[in-house]
Amino acid sequence: MKCVVVKYFIIAAVIFIVFSPLKVLAQVTVTATVDRTRIGLNEEFFLVVEISGGSGEPRLPDFSAFATVTGTGTSTSIQMAGGRISQSITHQYTLIAQTAGKFTIGAVEVESKGQVYRSQPIEIEIVAGQTSPTAPGGAGRGQQQSEAPPDLEGNLYLEAKLDRSRVYQNEQVVIRYRIYTRLNISSYGISALPNYSGFWTEDFPMQQQPQTRRETINGQTYLVAEIKKTALFPQSVSKKKLEPLVIECEVQTPRRRSRDIFDQFFDDPFLRNTTRQRLSSRPVEIEVLPLPEEGRPANFSGAVGNFTLTATVDRTQVKTNEAVSLKVRASGVGNIKVLPAPRIDLPADFEVYDPKVAENLDHDNDQISGSKTWEYVMVPRFAGSHEIKPVTLSYFDPRAKAYKAAGVAPITLTVEKGAGDFSPVIGGGVSKEDVRLLGQDIRFISTAALPFKKVDENFHTGSLFFTLLTLPVFALLGALVYQRHQEKLSTNVAYARSRKAGGMAQKQLATARKFLQKNDEKNFYAEIQRALLGFLGNKLNVAEAGLITDDVERMLTEKKVAPESIREYLNCLQTCDFVRFAPATSNGKAMQEFYEQSRRALEAMEKAL
Repeated sequence: MKCVVVKYFIIAAVIFIVFSPLKVLAQVTVTATVDRTRIGLNEEFFLVVEISGGSGEPRLPDFSAFATVTGTGTSTSIQMAGGRISQSITHQYTLIAQTAGKFTIGAVEVESKGQVYRSQPIEIEIVAGQTSPTAPGGAGRGQQQSEAPPDLEGNLYLEAKLDRSRVYQNEQVVIRYRIYTRLNISSYGISALPNYSGFWTEDFPMQQQPQTRRETINGQTYLVAEIKKTALFPQSVSKKKLEPLVIECEVQTPRRRSRDIFDQFFDDPFLRNTTRQRLSSRPVEIEVLPLPEEGRPANFSGAVGNFTLTATVDRTQVKTNEAVSLKVRASGVGNIKVLPAPRIDLPADFEVYDPKVAENLDHDNDQISGSKTWEYVMVPRFAGSHEIKPVTLSYFDPRAKAYKAAGVAPITLTVEKGAGDFSPVIGGGVSKEDVRLLGQDIRFISTAALPFKKVDENFHTGSLFFTLLTLPVFALLGALVYQRHQEKLSTNVAYARSRKAGGMAQKQLATARKFLQKNDEKNFYAEIQRALLGFLGNKLNVAEAGLITDDVERMLTEKKVAPESIREYLNCLQTCDFVRFAPATSNGKAMQEFYEQSRRALEAMEKAL
């Protein structure tokens, strides 16, 4: 009896704690960590930003000089103790190391509840060659880079499915890639595409947010999302094997089943782990059959599908030396892009130019269809009645398993004698390739003045020759100077930061000007402050996070900067601090004047340093 009473007492206490008013811890902290500080060139590493006691979007420092961001992820953690609740939000950024050397990841800023909070800078080293990952220095709460735990088995997989496994050469086959999951997927990305060697490919457009449906397999209900669909046209006969598609996704993994009532009660999505899972589809095989020899037309050029053909001219009555436009259009289902130009049989006295080709593709109903148009420009040279003979296109229909031909009737043109034998006139209202004029058949000697030079003048004795002779020497010297400059940038962190300080400050001023145009006072002064502090940090090779006025004045005095320039610079920094945390006034004129003052202070400081 006692046990029953104690059990109900505990349950009631838990319910009271959960549903009673909770006090949120107000202290805000921002912590930035990396999974390792020694990274190989072109290797992937992770920057994790954890915000505790508040919320806000992190403002990352500029690390474009040594790394690029390739992916992001977000997770939330909630902890409850003594009737108080604390929340932390973790942002994970995937980066690729691009430049060897020692670098500093600057402070990450988060604005929460009207205050700006900053993390500590992080020193990293990027070395040439691969490095073995060290123990995580902050991989984020719930973030795992290990193999999938047993909870994922049977709950998540990637499938590649063909609409048919036996096709004729150049016949369309569609391959679909679908995710089957019983878990929550927050994001995914394709990391490796199959090698479609031996195929002509055409991707179907996919929606940015994949459509999902439910499907029951062996008594288990899965959420299915199609993430990629491609039409393949095999170009040769053989058994072909398609390698897997590889994706990486962020998956929320549930806790293991437990009989403990408290584990079941607190199995909340916010408290689940997030794991990065790498999925691969299974290889698939396609058997490509040869096109039959029986019944193959003599003019067959490899077209497979179902097509129709039309041919039109812009006019049927013309004069000699006038241009006529002939349009031949093939439309239907199949590999439109590889359709060859049909053979046009024209009278011998017609001059014809290379066609202009236009394509129009459709991706409806899982079929690649559309049309292809060839536009020929013809110029008849002699009067009379002329006939353009029938135009045909032979193709193989895989559904009927037979060769067919699409054709058009002959077209008759009536050509009348023009005003002159050799006066080509381009017909109006015709879309065609440029037609070159024939001109006269007799070319007169040019009467234009010709350049003359002295008989005894030689090029190798002139000043131009010696100038050209010395150019390679100057080019070599310039290349050596540039090479040393690049080596210094990659090995000397202070030099690299100093060289890029001015450019980075100008970019931040440009961002501040956008906030000025929007009359966004808080962000304007915050961006000006970042430009001022960031410039000093890069020029002096110190972390701008935590710089105070006394430190700035001391370091600039040591650099023998003029007192007037130091005073103006410090005034700008003090104005930023005052305005950012004072009530907003939105004075556009004052903001414009302060922008010009800050720009002048930066220019003066750049000249001094």
